Amino acid sequence: MQWHYVALFDDLEEDDVVRVNVENTPIALYRLADGCFATHDICTHAYACLSDGFVENDTVECPLHQGIFHIPTGRPVSGPVTEPLATYPVRLEGGKVYVGIG
Repeated sequence: MQWHYVALFDDLEEDDVVRVNVENTPIALYRLADGCFATHDICTHAYACLSDGFVENDTVECPLHQGIFHIPTGRPVSGPVTEPLATYPVRLEGGKVYVGIG
């Protein structure tokens, strides 16, 4: 696994999501009350960026058809989504956020 620096922890707003690209992979990076998480940025139901979605507690709502995913696991919570999102490990070091790929 390779770790990629993606953001400064302090630059991320709590209960928000931003898009980052790692090795040409669009990743949604979340800062929640219990840490940082990363999922694939594209909804598994239809092409929409989850980084444009709405974060509430530990879920993200797709902006296109309002499907909801559990951020830490990527599992679908509410339809129309049925396929889980890919998730990626996140590591914090010295105030920097790294995402693991591979």
